[in-house]
Amino acid sequence: MKIFKYIFLAAIITVSCDDLLEIEPKGEIIADDALQTPQDMQELLNSAYDALRGDGGDFLGGRVQAITEVMGDNIDGSQTNLNNADFRAYYNKTSTFFTGYTQDMFDEPHYVIYRANVLLKNLDLIEGLSQSEQDRIAGEAKFLRAICYFELVRLFAHPYGYTPDNTHLGVVLRTEPSAEAKNRNTVGEVYEQIVSDLSDAASSLPTSNGVYADSWAAKAYLAKVRFFMHDYETAFNVATDVLNNGPHAFNSDADEYQNRYSTEGTNEAIFEMVSNPNDHRGTQLSTHFRSDGDNPPTLRISRDMYELATSSADDLRGQNWYRIENEGAENEAIFITKYDSINYFQVPLMHVTELKLIRAEAGLELNTTASINTAVDDINDIRARAGLTPVTSGVGQVSLLNTVREEKRKELVSEGQRFHDLRRRGAAGESSLRIRNSAWDCPGMSIQFPDTEIAGAGGTDVFTPNIEGGC
Repeated sequence: MKIFKYIFLAAIITVSCDDLLEIEPKGEIIADDALQTPQDMQELLNSAYDALRGDGGDFLGGRVQAITEVMGDNIDGSQTNLNNADFRAYYNKTSTFFTGYTQDMFDEPHYVIYRANVLLKNLDLIEGLSQSEQDRIAGEAKFLRAICYFELVRLFAHPYGYTPDNTHLGVVLRTEPSAEAKNRNTVGEVYEQIVSDLSDAASSLPTSNGVYADSWAAKAYLAKVRFFMHDYETAFNVATDVLNNGPHAFNSDADEYQNRYSTEGTNEAIFEMVSNPNDHRGTQLSTHFRSDGDNPPTLRISRDMYELATSSADDLRGQNWYRIENEGAENEAIFITKYDSINYFQVPLMHVTELKLIRAEAGLELNTTASINTAVDDINDIRARAGLTPVTSGVGQVSLLNTVREEKRKELVSEGQRFHDLRRRGAAGESSLRIRNSAWDCPGMSIQFPDTEIAGAGGTDVFTPNIEGGC
């Protein structure tokens, strides 16, 4: 194994830690004498944040979002438009052990998880680390570990609710800095750890923490996780706490459509990855979606998504976020312009608009008078900003659910949400739901683990891979 001797990094998150990302996760070992001071701990924490985006955007800097969009119904998968072999495998639900694009995306969150585990193990051993500093570092480490496992389990396993007791296999769960050979934990166990970590983080983090995660970020993610667990009451209540009592306000002005991904960022960001001119955290969002560069983007928008976005001529999202070439021709191409015209931008991983959409859908699932009224208010805030007419509770719960889901698809297009939402709905009871003519629960909906993970765990005698063969 390679030995990783921890070195000082710059004390701010915006400085790159690329050197730390060159070691395979299972070979990364932090020397026993590397962590001796509070500053050492902070530097290691900074490196965990940096790995969150991934080297070159290989994790939440765009790779996860791109894979997830390809597997849903927002992307044009025609042969002329989707000519990347790995993306075509995701699109066709035929990923294998050797789908190369998976490997780096899989490695990066495990850097974060390993470093978080090292931090948690060493908290009590560092002289000069105050109790408040211990609480903060522990909270940030657990927050980062939780969101990594949340992304991993949603991509590499069937969703929560696929089996009644959630005993179907998820991902390998590690809460110690160890690379021992293990089989996958159940989805129920993984979600239990995610909830525990986020709950601890919400309790121990300060309400304000600069560019780092704070208690509001932990609560917002907890609302999202509970929503994906079909615990609509908790999701609704926690989201309401963040939206009503937190410092992040809904931006009712249409300039939000330019601000969300911009150099200045959006005031709606509850948790974001901060970019600067020398370190663009959303690199792969630009690589795969930006349409105003020298080369055409890898990913283009489906006709179905475009027609929904432009179904009303008044919808500002349809006006601001799309460009179409050769309309109606065989070589028609529809581009998303959300990431155009800027060389770097902040990457919001949780923002107020998404949280309002979560609360609205959870409120409609609860189906009480109060929760429906709140949902209608949330829907209308978003529709009014987009230039659309309001809805009323009188149209009925089913119609409102359809509306909030359409608004969510339009608002969060290319942000990596649609595919997960469809699978969540299938597991919640929409058993006949299909994703581009395939059943929501067919084997290929969970991408295959990379060959290095299976071999590193001791092969298939120890590790259980996903079923291959598509849908």
